[in-house]
Amino acid sequence: MNKYSAGFGLSLVVTNLLSAVILLFKELSANVMSAMKAALGHHWTTHGVILIVVFVVLGFIFSGMKLGTKWDSQKMLKYIILAVIISGVITAGFFLPNLKIASAIKY
Repeated sequence: MNKYSAGFGLSLVVTNLLSAVILLFKELSANVMSAMKAALGHHWTTHGVILIVVFVVLGFIFSGMKLGTKWDSQKMLKYIILAVIISGVITAGFFLPNLKIASAIKY
């Protein structure tokens, strides 16, 4: 892997997990939700801008750490898949109990 694919791959992992954390904070805190709405007009716009900035900044920081010499593409793929699964479980775990269909399912 070259330094940019390793750096931005790791940035993807971090940013993906951060997205789930931001989602939880803004849904659980009216103050955070209000601040995000006020910042750029809509909470999802602010959420997206934060993630884009973090992705780019961390991508260049991680690229400078020469991770490509330590990691191969298989290791990076495992981390990316794991991050997507974890963030998906966090998001689904938060929203599933609030869905109308969830009340019809007998656990």
